[in-house]
Amino acid sequence: MMVMVVKWDGRSEEFDPLKIVRTLTRMGAPQGVAEEIAEDLGDRIEEGMTTKEIYEMAVGELEAHKEIVEFRLDLRDGLARIGSGLHFEEYVRLLLEEYGYKVTGNIVVQGACVTHEVDGIAERDGETLYVEMKHHSVLERYTPFEVTLAAKAKLDDLKEGCEKGLNDCNFDRALIVTNTRLTKHAQRYAECVGIEHFGWNTPRGRGLDWFIEEKKLYPVTILRSLTEVERDQIYARKILTLKQLVDTNPNDVGLPETRVRKLIDETHRVFTCCQGEP
Repeated sequence: MMVMVVKWDGRSEEFDPLKIVRTLTRMGAPQGVAEEIAEDLGDRIEEGMTTKEIYEMAVGELEAHKEIVEFRLDLRDGLARIGSGLHFEEYVRLLLEEYGYKVTGNIVVQGACVTHEVDGIAERDGETLYVEMKHHSVLERYTPFEVTLAAKAKLDDLKEGCEKGLNDCNFDRALIVTNTRLTKHAQRYAECVGIEHFGWNTPRGRGLDWFIEEKKLYPVTILRSLTEVERDQIYARKILTLKQLVDTNPNDVGLPETRVRKLIDETHRVFTCCQGEP
C-alpha cells in the first residue's frame, strides 16, 4: 500500500525505502543492514509522517549496529589513508591475488599507436584483464568520466596492438578499481562500453569493500592509532595488510617490539569485530 510522507518543505511524496538504504549506506551501514532497517521501517511508517521523523527512526535503528558501522568507517578512512597511488595499486594487486588472479603490475605495453603504462594485468581461468587503479585521499572526490574514457581508448589500442603482434597480452576486458566511486557520468559510460568497475559500495552490495571483507584483507591503515611515520616504516618492510602484519616476526616489522605488540592487539580487535581471524 502506498504511504505518503511529508518532506521538509511541506510537500508530500510516496515513501521510498531506497532513500533510507542510500542514507544509511552513506553513514557506513553495510548494504544488508541498511536494507533490513528500510524493510522494517516500511512496516511502521504511517501516513503523514515527516521525513525528519523517518530519518530519526532509521538512525535509531542503526544504533544497534554501531560497532560494525564504526568498523566500516575505519575501513573507508583506512583506504583513503593508504598513502600514495602506488601503495593502493600494490594493495589492489594483493586483493586480486586473494581471488586467484596472477597479477603483474606497473609495466609498459605497446599498443597499436602508442605505448601505455598499465597499472595491472590480472589473469585467471584463461581470461586477461587490464586493470586501472585510482586512489583518492579525499573521500568526496570521485573518479571522473575522463578516466573511463581513457581506459576504453587504452583497451582498444592494446587489443589492436595484440592483433598486430606488437604485444602478447590479449586483453579480454578492462577493470577500474577505486577506493571511492565513479561519477554518475563515468559510471554510465563504463556500463555502456562494458568496463567493469569496483568502488566503495559500488556496485551496491558488491563493491570494493565487499571484496575486502570477504577475504578479510584489511590495509594496515585501518588501525586508528597507526601514524603516517609508522605506516611508512611498515611499508618499507613490504607490509600493507593486517594479515601480513600478524604473519611477520615482530622484530622484522621496523618498529619497537612493544609498539608492534600494541598494533597486533589492535589488529585482533579488528578481526574480532568483523567475526573472523586471519
